[in-house]
Amino acid sequence: MPVKAITFDAYGTLLRSDLRLIPERIVADHGLSASVEDVLSAWITLYHQATQTTPFRTLREIEDDILPRVLRAFDLRVDAAPYVDLFFQVTTRVELYPEALTVLNALDGTRAAVVSNADAEHVAAWAFTLPVEFILISEGVQAYKPDPRMFQHALKQFGLEPHEVLHVGDSEVDDVRGAKAAGLRVAWVNRDGRRRRPDVPQPDFEIADLTGLLRLL
Repeated sequence: MPVKAITFDAYGTLLRSDLRLIPERIVADHGLSASVEDVLSAWITLYHQATQTTPFRTLREIEDDILPRVLRAFDLRVDAAPYVDLFFQVTTRVELYPEALTVLNALDGTRAAVVSNADAEHVAAWAFTLPVEFILISEGVQAYKPDPRMFQHALKQFGLEPHEVLHVGDSEVDDVRGAKAAGLRVAWVNRDGRRRRPDVPQPDFEIADLTGLLRLL
C-alpha cells in the first residue's frame, strides 16, 4: 500500500545527541567501579518505568525524580541537580544528522511530521526549522512513546488510517513497539548495526540511516 505520510522520531533519528555523556560524567566524577553501561542501564530502566506511569510528568520532573535514585543505587549521596542540568544541555543543544534535511526535502510531496518524547523546552531550543507539517511532543499529548496514543494523535492530525503512515525511528521500544501497536508500518533506523531485541516486534524495514528511506519510497 502506498505511504501517504511519514512520522519521524526526533532524538537518534533526525537529531544527534549522546545521552551516554550523563553516565560517563557520573562515573568520572565519583570514580565509580561500576561501568558506564551499568549506570546507563539503571537510568534507562527507571526512565521507561517513569514515562509509562500515571499521572503524566514532564521530562524535567521525571529526571528530577530518577537521577537521584540512580545515584543512590550506586551508593552516591550527592546532589543530582548537575546531572539533571547536563541532561537538558545534551537534549537541547542538538544538531541534525548530516542527511536529515536532505531526506526531508526529498520526500516529494509525502506528508511528514515529528513524533517525539520531548518537552516544550526542548523544541523551543532547537536552532533549526524542520520542513514538516507538525511536531507532536509528549508534553502536548500527555503520554510518552511507546504509548500508542502518541501515534494515534499523529494519525488524527493527518486524518489518515494507520496503514497509510510509515513511522521512522531508532528506538526498538519507543518507535518499533509503539508504532506497531498503533498499527503503523515501521522503518527501524539502526545506525550502529546492533542486533534487534528479541522482545520487540520485527520492523517492516531496517535502514542504516535516513538515506535508506528514500530507497524504500
